[in-house]
Amino acid sequence: MTTQMTLDSNTQTTPRHDACLDFIHNLSFESLPDTVIQQAKICLLDLLGVAAAGQSTRLSRIMSGFVQSQYPGDIPLLFEGATASACGSALYGAMLIDSVDAHDGQVLTKGHVGVTVLPALLSQICANPVDGKELLTTLVMGYEIATRAGIALHATADDYHTSGAWNGLAAAAVVARLRGLDGRKPGKLSAVQSFMARAAR
Repeated sequence: MTTQMTLDSNTQTTPRHDACLDFIHNLSFESLPDTVIQQAKICLLDLLGVAAAGQSTRLSRIMSGFVQSQYPGDIPLLFEGATASACGSALYGAMLIDSVDAHDGQVLTKGHVGVTVLPALLSQICANPVDGKELLTTLVMGYEIATRAGIALHATADDYHTSGAWNGLAAAAVVARLRGLDGRKPGKLSAVQSFMARAAR
Protein backbone atom coordinates (compact mmCIF):
# COMPACT_ATOMS: atom_id res chain seq x y z
CA MET A 1 0.00 0.00 0.00
CA THR A 2 1.29 3.44 -0.93
CA THR A 3 0.47 6.42 1.24
CA GLN A 4 0.39 9.78 -0.50
CA MET A 5 1.10 12.79 1.66
CA THR A 6 -0.04 16.19 0.48
CA LEU A 7 0.49 19.52 2.16
CA ASP A 8 -2.05 22.29 2.49
CA SER A 9 -1.54 26.00 2.96
CA ASN A 10 -1.54 25.65 6.75
CA THR A 11 1.24 23.07 6.88
CA GLN A 12 4.40 24.21 8.67
CA THR A 13 7.55 23.47 6.70
CA THR A 14 10.61 21.99 8.37
CA PRO A 15 14.22 23.17 8.05
CA ARG A 16 14.96 20.12 5.90
CA HIS A 17 11.98 20.91 3.65
CA ASP A 18 13.08 24.54 3.37
CA ALA A 19 16.65 23.48 2.54
CA CYS A 20 15.38 21.21 -0.21
CA LEU A 21 13.25 23.96 -1.73
CA ASP A 22 16.18 26.36 -1.50
CA PHE A 23 18.37 23.86 -3.34
CA ILE A 24 15.75 23.31 -6.05
CA HIS A 25 15.18 26.99 -6.75
CA ASN A 26 18.45 28.70 -5.84
CA LEU A 27 21.22 26.39 -6.98
CA SER A 28 23.40 28.48 -9.30
CA PHE A 29 25.80 27.60 -12.07
CA GLU A 30 28.51 29.63 -10.34
CA SER A 31 28.27 27.47 -7.22
CA LEU A 32 28.94 24.23 -9.12
CA PRO A 33 32.47 22.81 -9.00
CA ASP A 34 34.19 22.45 -12.37
CA THR A 35 34.20 18.66 -11.99
CA VAL A 36 30.40 18.67 -11.57
CA ILE A 37 29.93 20.88 -14.63
CA GLN A 38 32.10 18.58 -16.72
CA GLN A 39 30.25 15.51 -15.49
CA ALA A 40 26.91 17.17 -16.29
CA LYS A 41 28.12 17.81 -19.84
CA ILE A 42 29.16 14.17 -20.17
CA CYS A 43 25.78 12.98 -18.87
CA LEU A 44 23.96 15.31 -21.26
CA LEU A 45 25.99 14.14 -24.25
CA ASP A 46 25.57 10.49 -23.23
CA LEU A 47 21.80 10.79 -22.86
CA LEU A 48 21.40 12.57 -26.20
CA GLY A 49 23.56 9.93 -27.91
CA VAL A 50 21.50 7.10 -26.44
CA ALA A 51 18.28 8.91 -27.43
CA ALA A 52 19.56 9.28 -31.00
CA ALA A 53 20.31 5.56 -31.09
CA GLY A 54 16.85 4.84 -29.73
CA GLN A 55 15.28 6.35 -32.84
CA SER A 56 15.93 3.07 -34.65
CA THR A 57 13.90 0.98 -32.20
CA ARG A 58 10.36 -0.30 -32.60
CA LEU A 59 9.53 1.08 -29.16
CA SER A 60 10.28 4.63 -30.30
CA ARG A 61 7.78 4.30 -33.14
CA ILE A 62 5.14 2.84 -30.84
CA MET A 63 5.63 5.60 -28.26
CA SER A 64 5.62 8.35 -30.86
CA GLY A 65 2.19 7.30 -32.06
CA PHE A 66 0.96 6.77 -28.52
CA VAL A 67 1.90 10.18 -27.11
CA GLN A 68 0.63 12.01 -30.19
CA SER A 69 -2.78 10.38 -29.83
CA GLN A 70 -3.07 10.37 -26.04
CA TYR A 71 -1.14 13.54 -25.09
CA PRO A 72 -1.65 16.02 -27.95
CA GLY A 73 0.15 19.32 -27.75
CA ASP A 74 2.78 21.55 -29.31
CA ILE A 75 5.96 20.47 -27.50
CA PRO A 76 8.50 18.86 -29.89
CA LEU A 77 9.36 15.20 -29.39
CA LEU A 78 13.07 14.54 -29.03
CA PHE A 79 14.65 13.72 -32.43
CA GLU A 80 11.16 13.31 -33.91
CA GLY A 81 9.29 15.55 -36.34
CA ALA A 82 6.14 15.52 -34.22
CA THR A 83 4.72 17.14 -31.10
CA ALA A 84 2.77 16.27 -27.96
CA SER A 85 1.95 17.84 -24.60
CA ALA A 86 4.74 18.50 -22.10
CA CYS A 87 3.82 15.28 -20.31
CA GLY A 88 3.74 13.36 -23.58
CA SER A 89 7.06 14.83 -24.67
CA ALA A 90 8.70 13.86 -21.39
CA LEU A 91 7.24 10.35 -21.55
CA TYR A 92 8.38 9.89 -25.14
CA GLY A 93 11.89 11.15 -24.35
CA ALA A 94 12.24 8.80 -21.39
CA MET A 95 11.04 5.78 -23.37
CA LEU A 96 13.28 6.75 -26.29
CA ILE A 97 16.34 6.77 -24.03
CA ASP A 98 15.29 3.62 -22.19
CA SER A 99 14.62 1.73 -25.42
CA VAL A 100 18.35 1.13 -25.85
CA ASP A 101 19.11 0.83 -22.11
CA ALA A 102 22.62 2.17 -22.55
CA HIS A 103 22.16 5.27 -20.41
CA ASP A 104 23.80 6.18 -17.13
CA GLY A 105 23.24 4.22 -13.93
CA GLN A 106 23.92 4.79 -10.25
CA VAL A 107 24.93 1.84 -8.11
CA LEU A 108 23.40 3.05 -4.84
CA THR A 109 20.02 3.75 -6.45
CA LYS A 110 20.12 0.55 -8.50
CA GLY A 111 18.64 2.51 -11.38
CA HIS A 112 18.82 5.34 -13.87
CA VAL A 113 18.51 9.07 -13.20
CA GLY A 114 19.06 10.94 -16.44
CA VAL A 115 16.35 9.00 -18.29
CA THR A 116 13.74 11.02 -16.37
CA VAL A 117 15.56 14.25 -15.58
CA LEU A 118 16.57 15.24 -19.10
CA PRO A 119 13.22 14.57 -20.82
CA ALA A 120 11.38 16.40 -18.03
CA LEU A 121 13.74 19.35 -18.48
CA LEU A 122 13.45 19.40 -22.27
CA SER A 123 9.66 19.23 -22.06
CA GLN A 124 9.62 22.53 -20.18
CA ILE A 125 12.09 24.74 -22.02
CA CYS A 126 9.84 25.59 -24.97
CA ALA A 127 7.52 27.48 -22.62
CA ASN A 128 10.31 28.42 -20.21
CA PRO A 129 13.48 29.03 -22.30
CA VAL A 130 16.85 28.74 -20.56
CA ASP A 131 20.46 29.31 -21.51
CA GLY A 132 23.17 26.66 -21.40
CA LYS A 133 24.19 27.46 -17.85
CA GLU A 134 20.65 27.12 -16.53
CA LEU A 135 20.13 23.92 -18.48
CA LEU A 136 23.20 22.33 -16.89
CA THR A 137 22.32 23.68 -13.44
CA THR A 138 18.80 22.27 -13.60
CA LEU A 139 20.17 18.97 -14.87
CA VAL A 140 22.57 18.79 -11.91
CA MET A 141 19.79 19.67 -9.48
CA GLY A 142 17.56 16.96 -10.90
CA TYR A 143 20.33 14.37 -10.69
CA GLU A 144 20.98 15.27 -7.06
CA ILE A 145 17.31 15.11 -6.05
CA ALA A 146 16.71 11.80 -7.83
CA THR A 147 19.91 10.18 -6.58
CA ARG A 148 19.27 11.12 -2.96
CA ALA A 149 15.64 10.00 -3.22
CA GLY A 150 16.66 6.63 -4.68
CA ILE A 151 19.30 6.06 -2.00
CA ALA A 152 16.84 7.00 0.75
CA LEU A 153 14.11 4.71 -0.59
CA HIS A 154 16.41 1.71 -0.86
CA ALA A 155 17.75 2.40 2.62
CA THR A 156 14.28 2.32 4.16
CA ALA A 157 12.71 -0.61 2.28
CA ASP A 158 14.17 -4.06 1.71
CA ASP A 159 12.58 -4.74 -1.65
CA TYR A 160 13.83 -3.41 -4.98
CA HIS A 161 12.41 -0.12 -6.25
CA THR A 162 12.71 0.67 -9.94
CA SER A 163 13.76 4.11 -11.14
CA GLY A 164 10.14 5.20 -11.56
CA ALA A 165 9.54 4.88 -7.82
CA TRP A 166 11.85 7.78 -7.00
CA ASN A 167 12.59 9.63 -10.27
CA GLY A 168 9.21 11.35 -10.12
CA LEU A 169 10.57 13.56 -7.36
CA ALA A 170 13.28 14.84 -9.69
CA ALA A 171 10.80 15.47 -12.50
CA ALA A 172 8.63 17.46 -10.08
CA ALA A 173 11.67 19.41 -8.88
CA VAL A 174 12.71 20.25 -12.46
CA VAL A 175 9.19 21.44 -13.32
CA ALA A 176 8.98 23.42 -10.07
CA ARG A 177 12.26 25.23 -10.77
CA LEU A 178 11.49 26.08 -14.38
CA ARG A 179 7.90 27.13 -13.67
CA GLY A 180 8.73 29.06 -10.52
CA LEU A 181 6.65 26.91 -8.16
CA ASP A 182 8.25 28.17 -4.97
CA GLY A 183 6.74 25.85 -2.39
CA ARG A 184 3.96 28.09 -1.18
CA LYS A 185 1.56 25.73 -2.96
CA PRO A 186 3.20 22.39 -2.14
CA GLY A 187 0.00 20.42 -2.68
CA LYS A 188 0.26 21.16 -6.40
CA LEU A 189 3.88 20.05 -6.47
CA SER A 190 2.95 16.84 -4.65
CA ALA A 191 0.24 16.21 -7.24
CA VAL A 192 2.77 16.64 -10.06
CA GLN A 193 5.17 14.21 -8.37
CA SER A 194 2.43 11.68 -7.71
CA PHE A 195 1.32 11.76 -11.36
CA MET A 196 4.87 11.52 -12.72
CA ALA A 197 5.68 8.59 -10.39
CA ARG A 198 2.66 6.65 -11.61
CA ALA A 199 3.51 7.38 -15.25
CA ALA A 200 7.10 6.20 -14.77
CA ARG A 201 6.34 2.83 -13.15
